[in-house]
Amino acid sequence: MISAYANQTAIWRKVTSINEYNEPTYATSNIKCRKETGFKMIRNAQGQETVSSATVFTEAAVEVNDLLDGKVVIAVDVETTFSGSAGFRECYLI
Repeated sequence: MISAYANQTAIWRKVTSINEYNEPTYATSNIKCRKETGFKMIRNAQGQETVSSATVFTEAAVEVNDLLDGKVVIAVDVETTFSGSAGFRECYLI
């Protein structure tokens, strides 16, 4: 569905584990996406209001605390298709 508009790429650093110093370790890959910059008031994973500086639309399984182009993902909204499956994700960055 979004693949027709995903004409950009982003470097996705997915959190794979937390080391003994409580720091995340990452696996890196390139994903197809659509990026939009602009400030938007959203609610983060803890339910607090915060400001997002960019939005990325992608079909990759991006989660909160992952990195997209070096920016932290603070919230993810999963859009569903008419059949009820996950269609694409709207990722808010800080």
